[in-house]
Amino acid sequence: MPKIYHATWPSKVSNIAEEGLTPGVDGCVYLAGPLPAHAAQFVAIRGGEFDGMEEMEIDGKIEKFPKMIQHDTIIVFEVDTNDLDPELLHESTDHSHAFFQEATESWYYDGSIHPNDLRISHEIDMAGVRS
Repeated sequence: MPKIYHATWPSKVSNIAEEGLTPGVDGCVYLAGPLPAHAAQFVAIRGGEFDGMEEMEIDGKIEKFPKMIQHDTIIVFEVDTNDLDPELLHESTDHSHAFFQEATESWYYDGSIHPNDLRISHEIDMAGVRS
């Protein structure tokens, strides 16, 4: 497993280029493979990016709902596992093999991944996929 992938939205790319991949609220960075599409499917399934709350009127009452940003592109970063601390890389069981593409593998990394250890490998155009 020399290369694995992390997929994200375009709005996150500049921050990743500056800071690398940093653990989320659950304390880890998620990665997938063995192909870039395996990582991209995790982002695509979420369907959008959460950007706070917005108010909407429903039946004369103001209600708050999550504000979702839809993107037409998924950015995939390649990570060379030789650049990672093997003690911090763990196989993940956070997905159902019945729901995801066959052969999807996933991992979590208990640390940050330096920007020098990342490169954009793919920009996947989702505009044609959502018809």
